[in-house]
Amino acid sequence: MEIIENILTNHPCYKTGRKIVVRGIMLHSVGCPQPSAEAFIQKWNKSDEKRACVHAFIDGNTGKVYQTLPWDYRGWHGGRSSNNTHIGVEMCEPPTIKYVGGYEFRDLDRQTSLGVVKRTYDAAVELFAFLCMKFHLDPKEDGVLVSHSEGFARGIATEHSDPEHLWNGLQSGYTMDGFRRDVAEYIAHAEKQPPADKTIPKINPMVITDAISMVETISTICPGVLVSLTNDAVYYNGKEIPSWIKNDRWIVKSVNGDRSVIDVNENKTRSICSSINIKHLQLVSAADTPVTPMDVQDAGGQKPEGQKKDGIRKQVSDNAVALVAKYTGCQLQAYLDPAGVWTIGYEHTQGVQPGQKLSSVEEAKELLKLDLQKYADYVNEYVHNGTIQFALNQNQFDALTCFCYGCGKGNLRTLVMGRDAATVADKMLLYNKGGGKVISALVRRRSEERSLFIS
Repeated sequence: MEIIENILTNHPCYKTGRKIVVRGIMLHSVGCPQPSAEAFIQKWNKSDEKRACVHAFIDGNTGKVYQTLPWDYRGWHGGRSSNNTHIGVEMCEPPTIKYVGGYEFRDLDRQTSLGVVKRTYDAAVELFAFLCMKFHLDPKEDGVLVSHSEGFARGIATEHSDPEHLWNGLQSGYTMDGFRRDVAEYIAHAEKQPPADKTIPKINPMVITDAISMVETISTICPGVLVSLTNDAVYYNGKEIPSWIKNDRWIVKSVNGDRSVIDVNENKTRSICSSINIKHLQLVSAADTPVTPMDVQDAGGQKPEGQKKDGIRKQVSDNAVALVAKYTGCQLQAYLDPAGVWTIGYEHTQGVQPGQKLSSVEEAKELLKLDLQKYADYVNEYVHNGTIQFALNQNQFDALTCFCYGCGKGNLRTLVMGRDAATVADKMLLYNKGGGKVISALVRRRSEERSLFIS
């Protein structure tokens, strides 16, 4: 766990300077599709800000903790009496969900969403364990670790449903009871670690050999290289690593001693940002040696079934850009979206700065085309791994890219899995609901995507 101190010194809550005797910790989630902690910090660190002020945000992209208030300051996070007794921690939420009313949301890419939720959950376990030990709190004691929704049920917080609404809506399997158990287990494991031996050890030739080996390994495993995981690999904290992670290959994000962080996979379709001891990593290729999906082989040395031999990956065309643009508002002047992210054109966010302007709608469409290529790559991925079992012409490729942009990678996979082109075209029309209700705009949009698909 990495804690970055970024105190909101301009916020009126901090300036009030009231302190509390910490009796517990309350877990929140932000309630909007924004994974970046820094986006909230930038928006809230103002002298005229009058909304909530929590003690920390957990970043959904990295799992890093951004401390925004001293731990014993009285925050503005839960309302009612909870502000007088509990530390408040917000988990950022996936960018791949869209709220449709209240705490109901639509998931656009379950795999990505669950990745963000897992990162924030794991970081929250470590942070809450750290705070429990710091303030001598028992995580199993009633009322010590609570969610915002549990605080409301107890009458100590305002009416909210977080974070359970997110966990339950994504069917993640996470619960507050499980969270409390995980925090307690983390503390028990930490307390069992032997104290550091400050005596000077005798020099052992084997130790010298191991040290040399470690130095050689560190010099080989460095940021940017592609690695695979050993069969016995575990997370740095000793927890088991799922098989789907072991079966993929990953780009190293950072190395600090024997601790590495692996982030995105070689296809750049997954991000886990997980800490692993470098002894569990095996070098696959250097940073400047790109590895494409066509290089992947199974244990038998054969390319996966359904993978195309030529490896040609299609690019999105102007037809897809025009279709998406028709249903997406365009603003040529940079603006802050509801989550506080600078946005321009057709909901483009990467690298946008305050005061930025676009010269024309055509320039905005060029940015949209760049954004669409991410979803086009998902279609390419399903072509090359055999999920899509029929040959795609350009119109079909564009239509599926537009569908993926609107509905997410997970729904794209469900749509095409094991189906022929005719069936995909018909089933596409079923994705027309929001919040359980048929939305007329989605009916029209799916109909246009189908028309492009069959043309």
